[in-house]
Amino acid sequence: MLPTVVESALESRLSQKFSTPHVDVELSASPRLMLLLGRTDSLSVTVKDGQVGQLRVHEMALSGRKAVLDMSSFTAGRLALEQAEALDLTAMFDENGLREALARKINKADNVEVHITDDNVLVTADTNLLGHKAQLSLVGHIVADDGTLYFDTDQFDIQNSPFGTARLGDSLGRIALVKPEQLPLKMRVVSVDQQEGSVIVRAGEE
Repeated sequence: MLPTVVESALESRLSQKFSTPHVDVELSASPRLMLLLGRTDSLSVTVKDGQVGQLRVHEMALSGRKAVLDMSSFTAGRLALEQAEALDLTAMFDENGLREALARKINKADNVEVHITDDNVLVTADTNLLGHKAQLSLVGHIVADDGTLYFDTDQFDIQNSPFGTARLGDSLGRIALVKPEQLPLKMRVVSVDQQEGSVIVRAGEE
C-alpha cells in the first residue's frame, strides 16, 4: 500500500461515515513511508455537507498530531486510532441543517422553520394531533452536556391542540443531536457558539 493510497482509503472511509463525497485528507510523516505503518506527524481532515448524528453539517475540520492508525482495522474497512495528540474538531451547521434534524424529531411535523440568533433558536412547525392541525412554536438553544450536543427547549406554545401544552413537554424538552459515538474517534462536544444563522461546535478528546 503506497502512502497516497492510505490518504485515499481514509477519504473513502470518512466519505462513507459522513455520507458525503466532499472529504479531503492530508497526512504528513517523515519519512513519508511511515504512513504505510499508520504513523503520522500530522493529520488534517476537511468534510463538507456531511451527516453527523442527526445534523447535516455545512463544514467540519479535524486536526491532530502523532496520530497512529490501527492498520489491522483499517485494512478491514474500519477506522480506528491507536493513539493521537491534540485532536481538535470544529464543525459549523446552519439553520437548514438544524431544520432537517428537528423535522425528523417532531412527530408528524410539517413546514418546519428555524431561525438561529446569538441568544436562542426559534422553531415553528405545523403538526397533526389526533386529526387536529396544531401550530407549534419553540424557543430554545443549542447546548453541550457530557460530550453530547443537544437542542434544549426553553419554552413552547401550541395553538389548536386538543391536549394543551403539557402533553408535548417531555418529548420536546431535550433533543440529542450528536452523541460522542457519532463523532470521529469518539470525541466529545466541549463548546457551542451560536451566531446569527449558524452554530459553531468544538469537540476534543475524551
